[in-house]
Amino acid sequence: MELTVGELARRAGLTVRTLHHYEALGLLRASGRSEAGYRRYGEADVLRLHRVLALRDAGLSLKEIAPLLDGEGPQPLAAVLQAQIAQIEAQLQTQEMLLQTLRNAARRLELHGDGGDAVQVLLDAMAVRGIQERHLSAEQLRELRRGWQAMPAAQREAVEAEWPSLVARATAAMNAGTEPADPSVQAIVSRWLELQQQFLQFAPEMRETMQRMYAAEPELSRQTGVTPALLDYLRRSKQTLAALNKEEKT
Repeated sequence: MELTVGELARRAGLTVRTLHHYEALGLLRASGRSEAGYRRYGEADVLRLHRVLALRDAGLSLKEIAPLLDGEGPQPLAAVLQAQIAQIEAQLQTQEMLLQTLRNAARRLELHGDGGDAVQVLLDAMAVRGIQERHLSAEQLRELRRGWQAMPAAQREAVEAEWPSLVARATAAMNAGTEPADPSVQAIVSRWLELQQQFLQFAPEMRETMQRMYAAEPELSRQTGVTPALLDYLRRSKQTLAALNKEEKT
């Protein structure tokens, strides 16, 4: 492959002036010259240009890119592409998490009105995001997000809307001293498990991880109302429910 500066600019979607600027900064070098002395760019030059654009898109300044390129040895095209894929996937994940944080904050404001509490709503959403990042791996977050987004929007909204009222009912029963074996509490637990299954069906192995996350994060308990005491109350009710179901089957 031998490309003139004009051909390289056209095929890379850049201007000749941009390529000359990159060369002046040491980012791009023509590996060959024509008999008349014009620049000729080969495969290695194209790969280097691709790396420059990838680093630029990642947020690095042009002055920061040159030392990085000089410190790298020649890389095959497949390795360059895989590195860029991993980089872009990480960026997309960060952007998706930020988007979800903003959506959750906007939903809470729509439901409750800002009432001067808009900043607190956003802080709460950001806190949940940070908690998730501490306890869930990037792959787990992606798996949950893919599965959750695959559900019909109406179903997602119904589940999200029902959780707060269910937590409030369970908390009221616990505070009133209602026995975990009481049929009213059993009904709450049954519905709790149904909603939980809709959320965890995409990653059932994360059930224990989620339990540890709630136990270890007081801020999450404050925001959701799902305290360690409430989880223990529901667990005892669940055990009773399981025993009753077992008796019915026998």
